[in-house]
Amino acid sequence: MDEPVLAAIAGDEPRSTAVRAVSAVIAVAAILVTLVHVAFVFLHVAPSNALSQEYQDETNTWIYPYFEQNWALFAPNPMSENFRVQAQSRVRNPDGTITESGWSDLTGDDLDHIRHNPYPSKADQNLIRRAWSSYADSHDAQDESATGSRGALTQLYLRRIVVRRFQDAGLNRRLEAVRVRVATTPIGKPNASPKPETSYRMLGWWETKPDDFR
Repeated sequence: MDEPVLAAIAGDEPRSTAVRAVSAVIAVAAILVTLVHVAFVFLHVAPSNALSQEYQDETNTWIYPYFEQNWALFAPNPMSENFRVQAQSRVRNPDGTITESGWSDLTGDDLDHIRHNPYPSKADQNLIRRAWSSYADSHDAQDESATGSRGALTQLYLRRIVVRRFQDAGLNRRLEAVRVRVATTPIGKPNASPKPETSYRMLGWWETKPDDFR
């Protein structure tokens, strides 16, 4: 065999070994990440136990917001009602007067982005829904007082989402306050008569803050 050919083969051997080594490392890393992901998902959806409680913070950090599972392993708890988050704005006009808008259906806007979309955004699917669920879980439905340490944070989070939605509509810094209401409709049987009635939970006006517009 000619010397140039031998030299080429000899040079390819270390390179092939390096490629195989890198491929092996990548494969092992992918397997480890997959195992970690499966473990965290299992802890998230499994019934509460000592292990899931011990690693609850780590599990929530891994799962939210991209890998959320809206069901429980072994004990499914399907939703029994539909709710739609709606919002109203209070805007200061150039002449100093105040105008209140009609109600905007934020949930409806998200559904419009999801329907017929093969790859819908996680934000459209979960952001406003999770923001409201977090607020409702941490506030009393009678007087809207906070019932836990996360009350102020969940209110701030929901307010900023609403402000951002109105910002996207072009209101910008003229927006002085927002108000939220939630329309809840029980999921009845098909063709049920009479149809389930929709109830409303109305929150008070929340004044906007400079940080809301960042």
